[in-house]
Amino acid sequence: MKRGSVLIEVVVHVVLIGIVLAAFLFAVAGRVNGRDVKQQVLEKQLALLIDSADSGMSFAVSVGNVNGVIDSVKIQNGRVFVGVDGFPDFKGYPYFSRYDVSVEKVQDKFIVRVGK
Repeated sequence: MKRGSVLIEVVVHVVLIGIVLAAFLFAVAGRVNGRDVKQQVLEKQLALLIDSADSGMSFAVSVGNVNGVIDSVKIQNGRVFVGVDGFPDFKGYPYFSRYDVSVEKVQDKFIVRVGK
């Protein structure tokens, strides 16, 4: 085997590894900054607040949020659904409260009420 052919093989391997690494980094970067991650974070935060709330408590969620503009907050079948930045909710996050939970939009906030 010639010395030049080994060098070419090494260069080809390094270039291929670089391409695979770049593709991986672009895929991960797009996922981390994605709307669906922000949506999941909001759904989980709301579910945790509902889980820890006692009967008669309520809390407000501003439409303008660090995780995006909240379009909708829905409570259905024991799950919290949040629509963010013009995209509808689709997955939801479960909560475990023995109380009835309702959501009402008032001006620029969503009021989540936990009742009996």
